[in-house]
Amino acid sequence: MEIYSYQNDKLEASPEDIFAVINDDEQLKNIFSILKGIEYNTKGKRSKGTKFRITLGVRNKTYRFRNEITEYVDNKRIVMKTMLKQGVITTLFNVEPAGDYSELTVKSSIESGMGVRVFAMTVKPVVKSVMNKEMKKLEEAVTAEN
Repeated sequence: MEIYSYQNDKLEASPEDIFAVINDDEQLKNIFSILKGIEYNTKGKRSKGTKFRITLGVRNKTYRFRNEITEYVDNKRIVMKTMLKQGVITTLFNVEPAGDYSELTVKSSIESGMGVRVFAMTVKPVVKSVMNKEMKKLEEAVTAEN
């Protein structure tokens, strides 16, 4: 079940420039005010199998999540799984050329099931509100350099 979807096919930056931001922890922490920390459990930071914890601060609450990168294509795509007690969230970050622009897609979905459906329907509006603001800041950051 989808809990977040974002797509912009008119970003005025190269796919490589956009991916460089998405792929850089420090830039992400500077852009995403909800991202408080990233701790790696593996030597590699960006490759298939990388395991890490992220700490998020959302609406005066702190959340920690265990994550694993399940797919990594340099300058194009990162897919990661986030383990929650309610289920597993799969998030895709994908960048592609789109004529004179670049297209950025971000999608998150959670394994479906009755308990998960209630959870997803509850968190979806909060996730959408928070992430749309954060993605706007990401758009501004990647296009400011051009």
